[in-house]
Amino acid sequence: MKNIIFPLLLLIVISCSEPVPQKAIVIDLEGMTHLMDGAPEKLQVINFWATWCKPCVDELPAFEKLQAAYKDDIDVILISLDDVENLESKVNPFLKKNNIQSQVKLLNHPYAAEYIPMVDQHWDGAIPVTLLKYKNQKKFFNQEFQYKELETEVLSLMNK
Repeated sequence: MKNIIFPLLLLIVISCSEPVPQKAIVIDLEGMTHLMDGAPEKLQVINFWATWCKPCVDELPAFEKLQAAYKDDIDVILISLDDVENLESKVNPFLKKNNIQSQVKLLNHPYAAEYIPMVDQHWDGAIPVTLLKYKNQKKFFNQEFQYKELETEVLSLMNK
């Protein structure tokens, strides 16, 4: 009986704990190219942001809520444009403090002129920006989102 109690208690504690926040994964230009290429079968919501960008930080809860509500149908990918030197001192602590559950990638490429055209030819480099990718469809938004308008755009692309 004692052999069963400890594993059972451990299972209860694990199931009651909060999800662990994400840590940013550093990607380079090749990783960015891979992310921008292709026609995903699962809708991708790709948001470009930085910890130093107030509008970016203000809209992150909308992306987190979207990820939680539609986790089986979409992938929310947050691409940080913070300096890679700030990964452990600013980015990952920010993710932990804000309990960010979406995928987070930190782009380690200093030449915006090389990655901006991959995202959209109309992007002027300002953030936040969001790209929706689904099958052969793409929608680019150079704006800050509130949850309802983000959800409306996602659902219109998914035809729900």
